Amino acid sequence: MSTESEKEKREPRSRSRGLLEYLRRLRDDRGAMADLRCALNPTKVSRAWPLLGRIGGIGDLTIETIAGMFAYHPLETQLGNLGTTCRGLYGATDGTDARFRRLLACGDRSELCEHLRSIVLAAKAKDIAVNYEQLFTDIVYWGTQVKARWATEYWKPAEGTGDAMSGEEVL
Repeated sequence: MSTESEKEKREPRSRSRGLLEYLRRLRDDRGAMADLRCALNPTKVSRAWPLLGRIGGIGDLTIETIAGMFAYHPLETQLGNLGTTCRGLYGATDGTDARFRRLLACGDRSELCEHLRSIVLAAKAKDIAVNYEQLFTDIVYWGTQVKARWATEYWKPAEGTGDAMSGEEVL
């Protein structure tokens, strides 16, 4: 029989909080951040394992992906989701729309994690924060509902532009 604490450890929100607390403690350790960036490279991932092993993240695609991306770009926010981040990139980076559509087309978590790196690197280039805690949960539950939430944030009307359903001009 599982206890409440065991159940909580498996719950994505609490797992993401624990992971991000750990990564925040390592943020100023340049060597640790360099090793964690290797988590995104299949040929170098073993360099990240000593750090990831401390939190039970060896072989966990979601943990490896979040840790590697955080090591590249530790600027974070508690607001929005990856659709919000991509919306901030829109117009600032050529190809943002195509990259975002490619993310939405990903069929599984493995494919998604491969494509997330380019978005995070673009966000780093423009100093746009990422909600890593939400991204962790979204990777775990990757599917139609997550895609719809991201799309809603990305394509929502800009403030003060009106609502297409009300007949007001959107552009």
